[in-house]
Amino acid sequence: MKNYIRLLLLLASANFYAHNLDNCGLDNNPALTDDEAAFLNAWFGEDENDGFDFKGKKVLIVNGADGLKFESKADYFKDIKQRLEQTGMPVASTPIPLTEMEKIQSGGYDAVITHWVDEPMTKEKKRNIIGRLAAGFWGSLS
Repeated sequence: MKNYIRLLLLLASANFYAHNLDNCGLDNNPALTDDEAAFLNAWFGEDENDGFDFKGKKVLIVNGADGLKFESKADYFKDIKQRLEQTGMPVASTPIPLTEMEKIQSGGYDAVITHWVDEPMTKEKKRNIIGRLAAGFWGSLS
């Protein structure tokens, strides 16, 4: 029931999201702009992000069936825009805030956002992502 209410509210506010999305994903810098942070805070809401505030944060977006493929910020927001325009439905996306230690190990990332990931984000998978960042596997993501 809770998800149905969230879906109804999302559909009712699609115009709000579309307006805010115009200024989102204009670059691939992992540091979020104020517009991107405001959109993600509204998009995920307090229930899903456990009070995590995206303002001033640096995020890594991953996708693919196993969640181990890097996705650019521009592509992420482009997909959200297209999905909302075409169907009005949300994309499968989940924020995963990092602990202070994980933030240090990852090179300053505050959160991982999954996008169309089939498998749940396990502790092992999160460690793998942080290890890839620490090893420079993804190089410079900005």
